[in-house]
Amino acid sequence: MNFADTLKSVDLVLSTGEVPLIVGESGIGKTALAKEIAQQNHWSLIVINGNLLKEGEIGGLPTIESYVGVNDKEAQVEKKATVYAVHHKLREIDEETSQGKIVLLFIDEINRCEHTVQQELMNLVLNREINGYKLPEGVKILAAMNPSSKYGSDFDYQVVDMDAAQENRFVWLSMEPDYHQWLDWAIDAGIEQKVIEFISTFPDYLHKINEDDLRATPRSYERISSSYKMYQEKKSSIPRSVFLNVVKGNVGRLIAEELVSFVEADHRSLIAYQDVFSENSLPESIRDKVKNESHTRLYLSAKNILKDLEATILYDREDSKFYIETLIEFLNLYPVDLKIGLMKDIKNSYPEVYKHALENEAFIASYFEAYRLIRS
Repeated sequence: MNFADTLKSVDLVLSTGEVPLIVGESGIGKTALAKEIAQQNHWSLIVINGNLLKEGEIGGLPTIESYVGVNDKEAQVEKKATVYAVHHKLREIDEETSQGKIVLLFIDEINRCEHTVQQELMNLVLNREINGYKLPEGVKILAAMNPSSKYGSDFDYQVVDMDAAQENRFVWLSMEPDYHQWLDWAIDAGIEQKVIEFISTFPDYLHKINEDDLRATPRSYERISSSYKMYQEKKSSIPRSVFLNVVKGNVGRLIAEELVSFVEADHRSLIAYQDVFSENSLPESIRDKVKNESHTRLYLSAKNILKDLEATILYDREDSKFYIETLIEFLNLYPVDLKIGLMKDIKNSYPEVYKHALENEAFIASYFEAYRLIRS
C-alpha cells in the first residue's frame, strides 16, 4: 500500500480497538504516518523506539518498598514489596491522559531490539500492562517494523522475528513508497526544487537498494535537501567534492554522481507561477512549454503553482476571478487525465482556490468536459 492507503487503513484499524502493525522498509515514512494520524485526530503522539531500549528499561528497574501489613497473629508488621520505576515515556502518557487527551503510542522498530525487550514491548501491546503499570483507556497503539528475510525482504535488517502467536495479534499493513505521493509531500515540506525534479526524472531512485552501495530512501533525499541548501548558501567555502561525498553518504556512489550532475546541469526550469500569472492573460509561450513537458514535470509545475495561488487568493480575493480564469486556461492545455486529477487535488488540498473555482461556471464546465472525455 502507498502512504495514503496505509494511513486510511491504520485509522480504520485503530477505530476498531485493534493494533495495526506497519511493515515497511526503513526511511519510507512510517514515523511521518504516525505523526499524520495523531495530527489529523488531534491526539498526542508518544514514540518508543524499540532499538534504543535495553533489557528492563521499559519495564523499569525494581526497588523495594515497605508497607504495613498484618501477620498471622493479626499484629501490624512491616512488609516489603517489589515495585518498578516507571519509564519516562510511560510517565508522559500518564501526564497527557490526565489532561483528558487521547494518546497515540507509536512503537517503532519492534523487531529490531533484543528479544527480552521485545517481550516487554509485547506486554504493552498485547496486555496493555508491564510490571504493574497499566496503560490508561485513552491510549491507542500503533506498531511498526522492518520486513525480515522471513517475509521475503531483500535487505538484512538484523531483526528478531516474532512467534506465530504474537504475529497473529496484529493487523499487518504492508507499506511501500510511492513517488507521486512523495512529490506532493516534498513540495509542501519545502524540499529543494532540484531534489524534487531529480526524483521526478528518476522515480526509481526514491527507494533503491544498491548492490554494493548505500541504499537510497525517501529519508535520504530529505537529508540531501538540507545539505544542498547549505551547499548553495556557502558554495564559496564548501568544495563540490565535499558536497558530493555527503550525497554519497546518503544514497551511495552511483546515485550521488547522477544527482550532483543533475543539479549542476542547465536543465530547463519548470513552468512557474510567475510564468502563468505575470501578464493580463495567459502568455502564448506557455502553450509550447506545456506541449514539450512530460506528465511528471507538468504535475510538479501545477502543484507548485497551486500552492502559490492558494496563498495569493487568500490575501488578494479581489482579483480571484482573474486568477481562476487564468488557471482554467492553463489547465485546459494539460492532457485530460492529468487535468482531471489536478482538479480533484484542488478540491482536496487547496480550499481557497476550490472555493473561488466553484463560483466560476467555466471551471465547472471544464471539469465535466474533462470527465466526459475520460469516459468516452
